[in-house]
Amino acid sequence: MKYILIILSLLLAGLSSCKDKIEKARPEFIGCWFVDSHGSNGSSIHLSIDESSSAYFRVNDFDNYNDYHSRGEARANDNKLTIGGTKYFLIIEYPHPLDTTIEKNLVLDPDDNIYKIANWKMVLDGLHGSINCNVGECAFYKADY
Repeated sequence: MKYILIILSLLLAGLSSCKDKIEKARPEFIGCWFVDSHGSNGSSIHLSIDESSSAYFRVNDFDNYNDYHSRGEARANDNKLTIGGTKYFLIIEYPHPLDTTIEKNLVLDPDDNIYKIANWKMVLDGLHGSINCNVGECAFYKADY
């Protein structure tokens, strides 16, 4: 019984330490992220992470008239961005500033509904762990509002 408790304690310590809340460890993920267009039907994809690490992911599949979404606390380590503990993105490219003289993408400002030039980019693959939200590898963009 003693060995089982030690193993369980190590597992729990390992699981809790491998991912930090976005607000503390990886603030560059905070913001409203959009995929320029996705697939042949131009579906809309949106990922929003706020200052308290609360995340919301949404896919509007215009071709099939479906709306998929997921929400939960956002955490990240070197390889994954996790939403709600079980669903995650593999991080292909970390959020980084764009040279807007070379790469121009427009994103919608959710506060005033005006399109602005994105100045941040990240590439994610997922949402893994979700039976209806996995969109594969996508480039997400955001603007500093």
